[in-house]
Amino acid sequence: MSNISKCNSPNIGDIICRVSEIGEDGHEVIFGKGRNAFRMFLVNLGERGVRAYVNLCPHYSLPLNHRPDQFLTRNRDRIMCRQHLALFALEDGACLGGACEGVGLTPVPVTTRDGLVIAT
Repeated sequence: MSNISKCNSPNIGDIICRVSEIGEDGHEVIFGKGRNAFRMFLVNLGERGVRAYVNLCPHYSLPLNHRPDQFLTRNRDRIMCRQHLALFALEDGACLGGACEGVGLTPVPVTTRDGLVIAT
């Protein structure tokens, strides 16, 4: 989580959510409140596992979503910033196009166990 304040971020071993809570377009989890809140989102790639990223556009430091749990493109093959329409890879958050050239999303390390997503 480089370059991101660890204020309110989950600790190693914290349960983030249930895998079943991650919908088709992703799932946002917020730790803390107000300006110090740590916002992250998760995408379920099925057999390829769950990926988690800080919910912050690298272009302009705004959340990627306008509506709750809306992080993917219409055909659900990429993550999209609703602010700038930048596109990111599901697997690793790398920039695929738009106003994010050369900068990707910040990953949040997670694992799954017994149907739970856990910070690692």
